[in-house]
Amino acid sequence: MKNVLTSFKTAIILLTLIAIGLIPGTYITPKFTEHFYSTASPFMIKLYNIMQMSDSYHSWWFITLIVLLMINIVACSIDRFPSLYKMLVSPSMKAPKKFGKAFSKLQVNKNGLDRFFRRIKTRRYHIIEREENGIRSIILQFGRWRHFSVFFIHLSIILIAIIGATTAFVGFKGYLMLPDGTSSNTWHNNKRKSGTLPFYIKNNYFEITHYKTGQIKAYITHGDAIDGNKIIPFELRVNHPFVYKNIWFYQTGWDIDRANSSFVLSAYSSDKTVTKTLMLGQSFQYDDTTIKLINYTNRFPRFGNALLIEVKNGNSDRSGWIFSESPVNLGNFTLALEKIKPRYITIIQASKTPGAAFMLIALYAGIFFTMIGLFLPYRRHQLFIVSASDGKYYIYKRRKSVKG
Repeated sequence: MKNVLTSFKTAIILLTLIAIGLIPGTYITPKFTEHFYSTASPFMIKLYNIMQMSDSYHSWWFITLIVLLMINIVACSIDRFPSLYKMLVSPSMKAPKKFGKAFSKLQVNKNGLDRFFRRIKTRRYHIIEREENGIRSIILQFGRWRHFSVFFIHLSIILIAIIGATTAFVGFKGYLMLPDGTSSNTWHNNKRKSGTLPFYIKNNYFEITHYKTGQIKAYITHGDAIDGNKIIPFELRVNHPFVYKNIWFYQTGWDIDRANSSFVLSAYSSDKTVTKTLMLGQSFQYDDTTIKLINYTNRFPRFGNALLIEVKNGNSDRSGWIFSESPVNLGNFTLALEKIKPRYITIIQASKTPGAAFMLIALYAGIFFTMIGLFLPYRRHQLFIVSASDGKYYIYKRRKSVKG
């Protein structure tokens, strides 16, 4: 069991399964779930619910994989740390009984030995030294702390997982849909969950700006955060969030409040013109023809703004779309959509991630120690200095020095 927990292969398998487990969380949307429930068999729906596929990031199997990976990382660290620490801090320095071909040999006098040590110190080696039976054993190491970077990487991964779990279960992410002039402190999300903010968000008015070509340039919510007697104004636009009381607000979209938008229509002929401002569901009369407003869209293919109308004249009943700057001839008169007075709905994402700053620090720390582990050089040389009877010294060095 210990070998399984401390195995590098186990870590690779768990990371692979986690990577595969990220796929459903990316591609299974509320619309996909709704379609699945309407088309799948009862058995598949039951399996779908057991596996919690509609919210896989919080499912029991995904959390289990994360927990197992954390156990594997902790077990690997505990298993490898003592031996690594001993190798780098208190290595074996026992001299061999015989210095054979595995060693290179250098003969120096006392001054040469002093110069040799001064040269070592200029290269900033860490020196571990011991003398036994007249033989001076020396280990030179450069960049030895590089090997400990892996433990800091493990620590950063564990911290990211802990903070991520805290954020997932303590924080929230939801949406507020606010028509112009309205306020609310209730958010909803795609998981059919809702909650309340400790203050209100008001949409004073929503603004859309355009390029000269007519394409949308930006959309901006001009609003207030109302916290008791305090009113904090803000402008919310894409990539420019508003933060209050550690809650982040993002401009994520907009829509038209069709029920409260108004439309200016003109019906005219050679001798008569009638101009009306109406809302959806309302109608007006021109001679013996009744015109009723049925629906509106601002995303009609190729035309953009479009108004669906119903035209009744005696036994004739027909419907169709009319567009801005494109009058429609209805026989004895012409109908034109003169102006649209939309009432917008802003869609704001509210998000609270209590550990976001700490997670970012842990992430950057993990990247930093990964760079150290990859690029900081490590050198390790083992020397043995033996004094001769004629006042000379013999320096033996292992031919194979550890590099990495």
